[in-house]
Amino acid sequence: MNNQKVSLFDEEISSLVIPANQVIVVEPDWTLERALIVLTRKGYASVPVIDSEGKVEGVVSKTHILDYMLTRNDFQFAKLSHSQVKDVMNQNHSGILANSIFSFAFDVLIDRPYIPVIDLENRFEGILTRKVLMEKVTEDFQQKFIEHERQKNS
Repeated sequence: MNNQKVSLFDEEISSLVIPANQVIVVEPDWTLERALIVLTRKGYASVPVIDSEGKVEGVVSKTHILDYMLTRNDFQFAKLSHSQVKDVMNQNHSGILANSIFSFAFDVLIDRPYIPVIDLENRFEGILTRKVLMEKVTEDFQQKFIEHERQKNS
């Protein structure tokens, strides 16, 4: 029987996923005004965009909305009610599967605060945050340090 512990970087991420029912999301047909209010009141820079079938369409951020206003040279917030999330969202924000390994998720999250977690049909299952991954890495390093110190002092 092999008692070799699997490396953190070879483990699946499923236990680290924040479930969909705990994640603030917006829909593609929401107005930009409504999306900006949600982003601002909840204190998020960006959130996943989920369609009526529960599929990930992309992400939208305060920056996307403000850039949209800049490109139109129009800073009237009231006009945001005439445009929709789908007009500004980032559609190149793919998701990862819950059975992805930690090292893959780590690579993907280097430049992102979170990534949507999806099933094989692109349905939203939750998010994986860079913060959760970094906390797990820190915990793993601390455990290894403690084990190393115990072995050294034995």
